[in-house]
Amino acid sequence: MYFYCKDNGFTLFELIVTISIISILSLICIPYYHNLMQKQELNSIKPLTQQYLSFAKSQALLLHTPVVICSSENLIQCQNNQWNSGVVIFTDKNRNKLVDADEHILFKTEHNIKYGRLTWVGSSSSTHVLTLQGDTGLPRGAPGGFYYCGISSPENNIKLNISKMGNIRPEPNRNC
Repeated sequence: MYFYCKDNGFTLFELIVTISIISILSLICIPYYHNLMQKQELNSIKPLTQQYLSFAKSQALLLHTPVVICSSENLIQCQNNQWNSGVVIFTDKNRNKLVDADEHILFKTEHNIKYGRLTWVGSSSSTHVLTLQGDTGLPRGAPGGFYYCGISSPENNIKLNISKMGNIRPEPNRNC
């Protein structure tokens, strides 16, 4: 029985060749995998952003109060440039762009963005948040846009401009 098992085993040379082939294939495939994951992340950013914007617009009109979309890591308070972590949408009755005790959090969600960086570049009045007015449900002035910058491939970079009517217009963005 010992001789039978010895005849069907791998030699050290066969094992080293197999491990070498697997490691070469993985070195070739990993960048393509990251690029694919980055494209999937990019494809989910626009519909999510449109969904957040539509929800905030409808709530601002329904409640007749300003509604703010901001980034948050802990999903309780707004924090600057944490769009990769999460989003909080809340009513802002006193217009200070902060979640206060008497204001309601309408929606909060975690993001799992890890193959790129999502940032918001707003106007001078709303540099870190997007505010939708309670009388029209629209942002005032030129609100700004979201930028998605991929880690590995610059062709996956995109700018999502928010129009004065609260719609999203995607544009390619080569410089992040």
